[in-house]
Parts: sequence; structure tokens; C-alpha cells
Amino acid sequence: MSNTLIRALALATLLSASSAQAFVIDGNLSDWGVQRNGSATGWTPNSSAFAYKIEDQHDSYLNPGYGGQAYDAEAMYVAWDTSYLYIGIATGHSPSTPNNPTGNSYGAGDIAIDFGINGSYDYGIELTDSAKKGKVYSNVNWALGVWQSNGAWTGYYDPDLAASRALADPAHPTSILSGTVVGTGNVAYTTVDQNNYGAWTTDLHYFYEVAVPLSAFGTDWADGANFRVHWSENCANDSIWVDATATHRVPEPGTLTLLPLGMLGLMALRRNKAAA
Repeated sequence: MSNTLIRALALATLLSASSAQAFVIDGNLSDWGVQRNGSATGWTPNSSAFAYKIEDQHDSYLNPGYGGQAYDAEAMYVAWDTSYLYIGIATGHSPSTPNNPTGNSYGAGDIAIDFGINGSYDYGIELTDSAKKGKVYSNVNWALGVWQSNGAWTGYYDPDLAASRALADPAHPTSILSGTVVGTGNVAYTTVDQNNYGAWTTDLHYFYEVAVPLSAFGTDWADGANFRVHWSENCANDSIWVDATATHRVPEPGTLTLLPLGMLGLMALRRNKAAA
């Protein structure tokens, strides 16, 4: 094998090892360990998830709102590596649901992240807006739902009305109204419903998968703060969130296996030079 070819292979392998993501962002949560097996255990992730929450509800009342499976926030998974934050979401709420509050229809909200878990929700990740999907915002002005902190209805169907926002619970932000773009990630979601997940095999589910660069969070991530990842629909009928602590992680095992290959290529190149 020529020195040029050895050098190219070694470089390609090392670059792959340094840039490989831990998850394929395609809306399929099987790489998190989520299984379509018609059992409650199917929601339990593998060790790739550092934090997660599973609800698997099956009632009309979701707390604080109603809507049943069509507005159910089912499960959330969070992980990260040295470069990216990964988020997986399972829900009964279709990403294609029209946002028409007067018609009692509410679209999907965005992901909110609160570093320090102090209620500030410093960052937001746009999920479904085709022109903004994947953008990460700081200094976010959040829309809120139609429920008060005591669980009572605000009395307004439209969460964007000033009177409704004055009453709505700020602990459950819904959609990004404005903010400062600090990064861009990758978002994928399913629009075709799927059954046979969890204990309620006829319930229909949709999935989101997200990867955003840790650099978007600046010192908030570098300082190793506790943080909360939150998601809800625009009505906030049901919300789900996961708490975790920002830490620096080693590359995923799959990535680590690439490193020796690159090193072997470099060693072979060195031997060839020595023999020349």
C-alpha cells in the first residue's frame, strides 16, 4: 500500500472519530434503545441516554389539560458527547397538528432549556418551523399555555392573548416568540403515526430527535450547571421535562473503536518511512 493511500486512510479515520455523532438524527429512537414491542419496557432506553422520563399515559386528563393521546407527551431522553446535546421525544401529538386555538387545535411547541433550573429557560430550540427548524436561541421570549400554576384554566382559548399570558404558568413555556440565534442544530421528526409502543398498543405515537452543538450554550455548558430540558404543545395540556447535569463526556464507544484504526495507519506510515 502506498504512503499516500495510508496517509489518506489514517486521516479519514481520525476525522471520522472526532466528528461522528452518537445518534442518527432521523426521528427513529431505536438507537436510544426504544423498542416497538408492545410492552411498557419498550420505552426504557439503553445506556446511551444519560437522563430520561417516561409517562406512558392513557387518559383523557393529562394534567393540567385534557386531550388524551392526541396531546400526550409520552417520554423524553437526553444525552451528550463532547460536541453535541441530543434530545429524543415521544408523543401522541402530531407535529402536523394545525395551530388554531379558536378551533381547539394547538400545534407543537419548541424545546426549552433552563440552565440552573431556576425557571429562566435561557435557551430554546425551534422544532417545526420550516424556515427556523434547528436554530438555537438565547434570551428567549416564550409563549405560554392556557393553564395557570394552580392547574386552573386561564379562561382564554388563545394562549397568545395578553390577558391569557398574564395568568399562564411560566413553568411550562411552549413556543419561541423571539430571541437571539446562537447556533444551529439538526432536527428530525415523524409525521406518520406508529402504534405498538408501550403498554397501550393501539395508541399512536410520533417522535422528535434533535442534535445541537454544545458551543451554542457557551459558558452555561462549560460551567457544568444543572439544566432542565422541557417540551410541551402550544396549549401546554401536557408537558414533559428531564433534569441533568452538564458534564464533559468521552467519545462514544463506537467512536473510540475508530481511533486505533487511525493510529495503526499512522504507525504503518512511520514504518514505511523508516524502511525507505
